[in-house]
Amino acid sequence: MDLASDIQTDDWQSTRETVRERNKYMFLNPTISDVSFVVEDSTKDHGTKIALPAHKYVLAISSPVFFAMFHGGIAEQGNRIELPDCNSECLTEFLRFIYYDELHLTANSVLGVMYLAKKYLVLSLMRQCGRFLEERIDPNNVFETLTQARQFREEELEKRCWFIVDLNTKQCLESPSFLELDEAVIKSLLRRETLKIEESELFDYTLRWAKKQCELNGLNTSGANIRKALGETLYFLRFPVMSQKKFAEEVVPQDVLSDREALNIFLHFSATNTKPDVVFPCVPRSGRPMRRCARYSEAPSPHHWYRPPSNGTGRREETVSFTVNSESPIYIAGGRVFTRTFGLSDVESRRDKVQLWIREENSQQKALGFTEGEFLADNNGVYNGDGIDVKFKTAVLVKSGVRYSLECVIFFSQSVTSNKHSPHKEVVVEQTRFKFENSYHGSHLTEVLFYTPWITQ
Repeated sequence: MDLASDIQTDDWQSTRETVRERNKYMFLNPTISDVSFVVEDSTKDHGTKIALPAHKYVLAISSPVFFAMFHGGIAEQGNRIELPDCNSECLTEFLRFIYYDELHLTANSVLGVMYLAKKYLVLSLMRQCGRFLEERIDPNNVFETLTQARQFREEELEKRCWFIVDLNTKQCLESPSFLELDEAVIKSLLRRETLKIEESELFDYTLRWAKKQCELNGLNTSGANIRKALGETLYFLRFPVMSQKKFAEEVVPQDVLSDREALNIFLHFSATNTKPDVVFPCVPRSGRPMRRCARYSEAPSPHHWYRPPSNGTGRREETVSFTVNSESPIYIAGGRVFTRTFGLSDVESRRDKVQLWIREENSQQKALGFTEGEFLADNNGVYNGDGIDVKFKTAVLVKSGVRYSLECVIFFSQSVTSNKHSPHKEVVVEQTRFKFENSYHGSHLTEVLFYTPWITQ
C-alpha cells in the first residue's frame, strides 16, 4: 500500500487552514459520513425522497438531542434518520448552520429551519430564524406567516403575527391571503379585543371571506349560505357597536341575520334605559395600547416665538437620534410634535403640516417609515400638553442597541412657540430604555410613540 500516494491524491485537509473551512468541506459530503437524513426532495415532485449525508460527531457537538441520540444511555444504533415533516431545502440550511455557522434563509425555508432548530435544541439558530421573521413580517404576508406558525406550533411567532394584525388590521385584511384563511383563524381574528378597525369594516371583510368559502364549495352567495359558512363565528361580530345607520344600510340587506336578531339590535339602538338582550358583544374593541416615551418631565410650555414669512411657509427641521434597549420587540409608531400657538384667534382650527421620517443611522437604506399630513393640535400627550401625534402608516420594528433617527419637518402657517424645557438624555418606560443622543434645548419632538407586543393592558 502506497500511503504517500494516497495522501497526495486526497490532501484536502492541508489546503483548508481553519476548522470552519474543513467542516465546510465536509458539509453534505459522503466522505466518512456515518449517518444520513431521509427527507422529501424539495426540487422534485411531492413524495420523492432524498438522503443527505452527515457526521454524528458534528451533529452531537451542536445539539444535546443529537448527543443523546448517538451517545446517550439509549443511543440509537441505526445510521438513517427519517424526517417526514421536513424537506431537503430546510434540512440543508439547518446542516449548513451546524457545520460552518452560515445561513441562507428564505421566506419559504425559514419556518422549516426554525422547526428543526427547535426540535434539536439548536438555540442560536432559533434566535436567528426569529430575527429573520421579525424583520420581514408585514401586513402583506402576515397571514401566510401566521398559518405556518400555527402549523409548526411556533407560539411566539404566532403572537408576533397577531400583534401585526392588531396594529394594521385593515391593511392585513386587504392581503389576498386573508381570503385563504381557515375557519379557526377567522374565529380567532373576530374574537380579538385589540383589532384596530371599525366594526362595519370588519363585517365587510368577513363577508368577503364567507362569500369566498361559498364559491369554493360551489354554492351561491345567498344570505343563508353566507351564514352557514360563518357558523358560530358570526356571533363574534359586534353589530351593536355600529351606528344604527351603518347597521341598517350595510348589514341588514345582506340577510345573514334572522328577523329576531336584527329587531333586537334595532331595539338595542333605540332603547334609552333597559336594553334588550342581544347575542352579539356590545362593547367596542379596545385596540392595542400605545406607549409614550416623554422626553420631558413636565408639560411643554412656550419659550421662543417662530414667525413665518408673510407667505405662510415657515419651516423648522429637527432630528432626534436615539437607541432602544428592551427584551421585548419595540415598534416605533411615530412622534409627538409641539406645534400649537398660544393666544391666537385660530387656535382651535389651525392645522400645521408635518413630515416625519424614521431611519437607521449609518445605513444607506431608504427611510424605514414616513408620514405627512396636516394636523390639528390635541391634548393626547403624557402631560396633556399642546401638540399633535404624528404616526406612521405602519409601525416600524427597531433593533435593540441600534441607533435610529426621527427626522421632522414642520411647516408653520402661523406663529408658534418652542418648548422652553430641556429634554432628558435617558428615559425608561416600563421595561424599555430610550437613550437620546442630541437632546438639545427647545426641541419640538416631545415624545416617541411606540408599541410593544407583550404588554396588552
